[in-house]
Amino acid sequence: MMKMTSKNLIIRFRAVLLLTGLIIVTGSELLHAAAIATGSDYGGGKVVYLLKSGDKGYDANVQHGLIADKADMAGHLDWPDALAACEKLKKNGFSDWYMPDKDELNRLFVKKSVIGGFVKASIMESFYWSSSEKDADYSWGQNFKNGSRYCIDKVKTGRVRAVRNF
Repeated sequence: MMKMTSKNLIIRFRAVLLLTGLIIVTGSELLHAAAIATGSDYGGGKVVYLLKSGDKGYDANVQHGLIADKADMAGHLDWPDALAACEKLKKNGFSDWYMPDKDELNRLFVKKSVIGGFVKASIMESFYWSSSEKDADYSWGQNFKNGSRYCIDKVKTGRVRAVRNF
């Protein structure tokens, strides 16, 4: 049996601290990874989509995805005002919000019940803008009542939900 000297105690104490630190770090990383799921609160909003193999920006070692703000921007906005409002948005500690493109907007539509807060009104009240432009005068949008996607004149008004990437 080894005699316990102060040097041996210090070595054991350091080993215990090192192992405890590894357990805490590993455990917190697992908890963090498990907590990120579609519909969960994360990064200032609700997780809409998690990148998977084949998606642009996918990294098997780091989880990335799309987050939607929990609420629409206030009021009905024409396209230029909607775009500017999203770009200026500073909310929940983040300033990298933007207006979703038409594919990202469709992801929001598909997960609208998980995200919540979308207008459940008439077809005209349920139109949301995307940042995808057809040309200088028209941009794509989506009706959140029935899912229809179409181009509309940018001077018309609609709703907008900001998104950000993580």
